[in-house]
Amino acid sequence: MKLSLALFLGLSAVGCASQRVYLNRDVTTAVVLAPLNQTLNRDAPWKMWSYIEREVASRGYRIVPHDRVWKFYESKKFTEDPGQINEYSNEELAKEFNVDAVIWSTLHSWDPQLLGIYNSIEVKIEAELHDRKGTVLWRGEGRDGYSSGGLSTKSILGGVFGAATTSPEKYAPGAAANCFSELPWAGWDPKAPKDAAPPPEVK
Repeated sequence: MKLSLALFLGLSAVGCASQRVYLNRDVTTAVVLAPLNQTLNRDAPWKMWSYIEREVASRGYRIVPHDRVWKFYESKKFTEDPGQINEYSNEELAKEFNVDAVIWSTLHSWDPQLLGIYNSIEVKIEAELHDRKGTVLWRGEGRDGYSSGGLSTKSILGGVFGAATTSPEKYAPGAAANCFSELPWAGWDPKAPKDAAPPPEVK
């Protein structure tokens, strides 16, 4: 029984590994920027940032340490608005951090919506992987959240209370995971020839 279980687990692991999709480019290092903020909450992008870093790192990319990137924001006085980093091009940022790629993202939703009969919290982000020259190699989006609706007094009060007392950050990990679920793994597929034609650029 133990042998059969071990064999099953081994075959499962091989099956999972073979399903990995690689970027098939010389891109293995990346700087993950804080999300550009399209919400009313100034702190939201800074709270979302670490969850994005975690997802990118989980795909085999060697990312620039968080503290180093944060010090760059501090030195440029970008800590009030992460969008100020748009002053720099992909090429400049890649050179600054000595990386192959830059991860850009935008936080579109964060704040609770309290409308009485319908109440919700949604965390929504979009992200892109750019090479040193600014070419978009990958694009994704993801969301997670909570919603409630109902015409009864109990449903309305419960929905308002739930949305008002729940931190959007609870749904940040899920939104990040959904956004980066199809991010290709860093570098080249070890089972494919390195001189194979890379995938087409994302339009």
